[in-house]
Amino acid sequence: MSVCFHENIIIKPFDENRFYPLKMRKCKDFDGPNNFSIIWNQLLILLHNNKIYDNISLYEKFNPKILKLYQKDILNEIDNILYKFIELKYDSITLYYNKYHIKRDKYIILKLKNLYKFIEQL
Repeated sequence: MSVCFHENIIIKPFDENRFYPLKMRKCKDFDGPNNFSIIWNQLLILLHNNKIYDNISLYEKFNPKILKLYQKDILNEIDNILYKFIELKYDSITLYYNKYHIKRDKYIILKLKNLYKFIEQL
């Protein structure tokens, strides 16, 4: 098998009876993290490293308009992590393609709850 990078790709199913025709699809130009993923990971890492601890420190690091734009997504992500740590008892979560780990402890849970309040009040 080979992978060819081009603007369009042709998908050919492995079908002996040829029931499925060839399909042409447009390829993504950029297959990296999207803007929200980048912001969310930065926000979480700064929180984890005690660089964000109140509204003032949050607004020093991030534009409130951008935070407002992603408010629902950020709140959902915080909920997901809290659920994993509190209910499912995950020992840690991983960011940046398995390169940054955040371990579960009472301090990170408290920080996440506080961040939730800060973001919710935007």
